[in-house]
Amino acid sequence: MAAEILVAVQACTSAYNLMKRAVSEGRELSDMTRAISKFWDAREEISVIEQQATNPSKIEKLFGGKSIESQALEITLHKQKALQLEKDLKDLFYWTGNSNLWHDMLRERAKIRNRRIAEARQKAEFRAAIIDVSIIGGLTVALFLVIMAFVNVAVG
Repeated sequence: MAAEILVAVQACTSAYNLMKRAVSEGRELSDMTRAISKFWDAREEISVIEQQATNPSKIEKLFGGKSIESQALEITLHKQKALQLEKDLKDLFYWTGNSNLWHDMLRERAKIRNRRIAEARQKAEFRAAIIDVSIIGGLTVALFLVIMAFVNVAVG
C-alpha cells in the first residue's frame, strides 16, 4: 500500500516538474496534454489507494501487518504532498495566464466524475437487484422442493 501511494505521488511530482520546466522554457501549458493527464491519473490513483486503505477487506485487516496509525500517517503525508502539487499546478495555470483553462478543466472533471459515480451507483444497484432476485428465486425453488418432497412422503 505504501509503495503504491509513493509511486503515485512520484508520478504526480514528475508530471508537475515536467510541466514547470517546459513552461520555464517557453512552452504552453495547453500543449502538455500528456503530462497533465499523467498528473491527474496519478492523483486519481492516490484517491483510489486512500479508499482501499480506509475500506480494507477482512483478510487485509487480519494480515495487513501495519498498524492503523502507521497507515493513516503514510496516507495523510502522501495525500498532503499530492494536494500541494495540485495547488502548485493550479498556480502554474494561473501564472501562465491559463486560469480559464484550469476552471474549464475542473468543470469537465466534475461532470465526468459525477457521470462515473452515477454509473457505478447504477451498476451496484443492478448487482444488488440480481443478488436479491437470485436469493429469492433460490429460496422459492428450495421451498418448492421441500413441499414436493413432503407431498410425496404424505401421499406415498
